[in-house]
Amino acid sequence: MEIRVCDRKEIERGILIRSDYVVISIRDPGKRRAKVKKQAGLRDTLYLAFNDTEPCELPQTPPEIQPMTPAQADRVCKFVRRHKSDVGAIVVHCEQGMSRSPAVAAAICDALGVNPKRFWQLYTPNHHVYHTVADAFERAAAGRRNFPGGVA
Repeated sequence: MEIRVCDRKEIERGILIRSDYVVISIRDPGKRRAKVKKQAGLRDTLYLAFNDTEPCELPQTPPEIQPMTPAQADRVCKFVRRHKSDVGAIVVHCEQGMSRSPAVAAAICDALGVNPKRFWQLYTPNHHVYHTVADAFERAAAGRRNFPGGVA
């Protein structure tokens, strides 16, 4: 499985993926959705909106600042689980392709047993986003173990 990260400009120009793929599209709240090109191989797109921030308990935090939520991370987890056997690549993009998307990509790698090292070396993943997505995959795995036959 190929896990790839890019920014908004690259995803809107069109990307070259040599297999069937899905896109996780992350934007800032209040911005329009990225125009993900409908190219051969694109099977599905998950759209999310949250800020590149860590949660803050200070009362001065503006209400328009929206960190990633566990519900959004659950959507990422379900999306990946639904498509992981149907595609050869998962593309994750955000506005700059430097923090949110590498964090999501690293957590996906961990969940799929792919080495995420390059995302930690080449980018600056948002730790809150990484842990929120990783926790969603852990919850999903624990849920499967609680059902007969391992099916949630």
